[in-house]
Amino acid sequence: MPSPYFSPQPSGLGPEQRAAWARREYVADCAVAFLATKTNPLDRAVFHHLQDYVAGDATLGQAIGRIVDHVAREPQAFGGLQVS
Repeated sequence: MPSPYFSPQPSGLGPEQRAAWARREYVADCAVAFLATKTNPLDRAVFHHLQDYVAGDATLGQAIGRIVDHVAREPQAFGGLQVS
């Protein structure tokens, strides 16, 4: 089932590419669910960086690093995100 947060898979992907996209999308959906327990609503930058991961344009580590950098620069955008 497609994610409500991320762009759908582009047409023309092979079976392995579709499976990899779906796996990355699942991981990104889990990250959104986790972050939503910490702050709501989520900043749009979270979705942007995770979309890069889903599309295969960034690794998960890069996406998380970019989100952490964004939180450090703009903590107010996260409504007092609390890390426990």
